Amino acid sequence: MGKLNITFCSQPDFGGNAKALYEYMKDKYDFNMTWIVYNEESINILKNKNINAILIGTDEFKKYIPTTDIFFTTQGNLDRDKTDKSLYVELWHGIGPKPTGFLGDHPSSEDLSGYNNMRKIIDYVIVPNDFWKVIFAAKLHVQCSRVKSLGMPIFDYFKDSDGKDNLSNVLGIDIKKYNKVIVYMPTFKKGFNHNDVEKVNTENIFNFDKYNEKKLDDYLKENNYLLCVKRHPGEMNIFNSYESDNIKKINEDMLIKNNVSVNEIINGFDMLITDYSSIGTEFLYFNRPLLYAVDDEDEYMENRGIVFSNFDFWTIGPKAKSITELINETDKLLKDDNYYLKERTDAKKLCIDGGVENNCKNICDFFFDGNKISENVTYYKDPETHMSRKINELTEKLDITEKKLKEKTDEVNDVYNSKGWRFLESLRRVFRR
Repeated sequence: MGKLNITFCSQPDFGGNAKALYEYMKDKYDFNMTWIVYNEESINILKNKNINAILIGTDEFKKYIPTTDIFFTTQGNLDRDKTDKSLYVELWHGIGPKPTGFLGDHPSSEDLSGYNNMRKIIDYVIVPNDFWKVIFAAKLHVQCSRVKSLGMPIFDYFKDSDGKDNLSNVLGIDIKKYNKVIVYMPTFKKGFNHNDVEKVNTENIFNFDKYNEKKLDDYLKENNYLLCVKRHPGEMNIFNSYESDNIKKINEDMLIKNNVSVNEIINGFDMLITDYSSIGTEFLYFNRPLLYAVDDEDEYMENRGIVFSNFDFWTIGPKAKSITELINETDKLLKDDNYYLKERTDAKKLCIDGGVENNCKNICDFFFDGNKISENVTYYKDPETHMSRKINELTEKLDITEKKLKEKTDEVNDVYNSKGWRFLESLRRVFRR
């Protein structure tokens, strides 16, 4: 038996849970491991690191994909390319309050179509602990037995990465010179088949109506704080790019050029500012200060909503709707260790605990027995898809049979209408007389 072909894919390229799992597996297994990427630039970057990469949609991609034994993806990236002989494992890209998939009150037709296809293809979904099993079973409309509490690969990054050193390399400065390092990471509010908010003020960092950039910069300088702004990849280019000695932006190009993902710098931050992003829930891992910049809360709740319809349940920290509130709450969080400590501790027990150790190992121990797929793994067959394929197979067989019968009939007609056949018929008539 040859080596297993393991296929990875994420958005953005070479990131998230798939990257963390890949880097754990590459030195522990004798597999053929390939990355499917969306951008041509990623091909050269990965191949320079001796990582096999193929651009999605190319002839090379179409030839390779049917040879895959196991897919590991973060957003159902390759669900339409799965074969009956391959196993599809969805690692997903985050845990948090957004009601995606079948959990949403107003999903678009495109979303429903995409998630319905994932439901039929996915063999397993991996989540951090049992709290998430029911949420993901509902989100993706799959049986709970297909959702496994094996951990979250990026938590291994959270634990083991040298975030401060990685962040210094990405920014090109020594971040240790600052008293505190804060990161602002908002979610993606406009795009991917949904429009969560109409109000997008591109002229300031936090999308506040009441905003004073100088006031924020002065506060950061006075306290020797660094604020890093890391937007969702889908919104990198629509907001202003204001920077100073105390405000720096981070983008995907900066990360991939330094061979790190955002999950490998996250433990370098002393505080997180976010809104409705899953990173707010994941940052509970560290039990460090959390602040929510949510000037558009009412509109977001009306248009998108929150799982359990309880925003306070998910926001484990103070909320700010102006730059003054944001500065005041930041001051409290960074100068009073007990501010929201109990709330974060309780939330961490529910959302994170149970999935904080050996995440990649747990996943690999479940799916692999040495360098082969474990016999305990079950391949899911969607009844509707399975029946459709059987009908297609039977139809193809009938078409082939019909074609062969027609060919035989044409052969008989050709013989019957031939000169030789007519000559033989004439002889038969003579002999009958």
